[in-house]
Amino acid sequence: MAETGPEHEDGAKDAPQAARGLALVGKRLRESLRTARRMLPRLGAHGALLVLAVVAVYLAQPRTQTASESLGLAQTEPRPYAALSARGGIRTTDDSLFHRAPVPHTTIPERPRKEVITYTVQYGDTLYGIAEQFGISGNTIMWANPQLELNPDLLQIGEELIILPVSGVYHKVVKGDTVESIAKQYKVEPSAILECEYNHLGDPPQLQVGTYIIVPGGRKPYVPRVVHMYSGPIPEGAARGTGAFVWPTTGRISQGYWELHRAIDITWAEGTRIVAADSGYVALVGSSDSGYGKYVVIDHGNGFQTLYAHFSIFYVKPGQSVRKGEVIGLMGSTGRSTGPHLHFEIRKDGIQRNPLNYLPRQ
Repeated sequence: MAETGPEHEDGAKDAPQAARGLALVGKRLRESLRTARRMLPRLGAHGALLVLAVVAVYLAQPRTQTASESLGLAQTEPRPYAALSARGGIRTTDDSLFHRAPVPHTTIPERPRKEVITYTVQYGDTLYGIAEQFGISGNTIMWANPQLELNPDLLQIGEELIILPVSGVYHKVVKGDTVESIAKQYKVEPSAILECEYNHLGDPPQLQVGTYIIVPGGRKPYVPRVVHMYSGPIPEGAARGTGAFVWPTTGRISQGYWELHRAIDITWAEGTRIVAADSGYVALVGSSDSGYGKYVVIDHGNGFQTLYAHFSIFYVKPGQSVRKGEVIGLMGSTGRSTGPHLHFEIRKDGIQRNPLNYLPRQ
């Protein structure tokens, strides 16, 4: 009894709740003592002590739980990942959910060019391919390089081209120009010119005669190229065209028909045969170092003419009658050309048409 009392008194000091538990234990202990006294004559002193020990162990469990509650342990949950969280390894929004820390991933975007550059024409280049390489329109290159404006087929290896950072017009300022007049000329809003980061016009904007500015999204008015159909006498016995054309050579279409390239280019190996796309007679055989190179025009006698350019050698002469599929020369790279190819045009009543609308599909 004397040994058990102080143990309960220590528990009572842990928290106020232990006092109630101690009173309960005392009550039960007194009941147990009365029971022990009644049994004492039968069990003897040693038996009574044994009973008291068993009762003490049994009554000790409620006291321990009460002490734990008094210390607040039942209300506090462990945080086994607290140290990891503090170091950034795991982040938690509560004690039961764990989230992997986000791993930063940086994508470096392709930086746009901030200035006008020059590009040196390489072997096999086409204006259309160069435009695609720099992410601008073919027209933009044509308008910035006047030597190509009427015929993009005039590319020459080693030639330097002006390449704008955006699609639009490269305008040379002349006397009397204003931002408003330039915008009207190229069909854009004045803000397109004023807000263009490449122009550096200042505030208020200053236009200096002889300098160039970029007109983003601008379009230069198209000036149609005038061509003249052959009007001489038709050779006696000349073949007449059927209106159904065949492919004039074998190869890959390196440049299609578009606003400022009213033809198709077919590239293949030097010396590849070129044939008449339809029957007719040879209206013109010519040569130009600055344009088509060696070229042939065939009149088909039905309003159609076909033009073939950049021959290495041709086998026909003016006035000669030719049949559809007849060889008229070999592919080359004469004139302004970046590699062997055929420049092929179809004209109807003097107007250049898209050859792909007349050639069979393959």
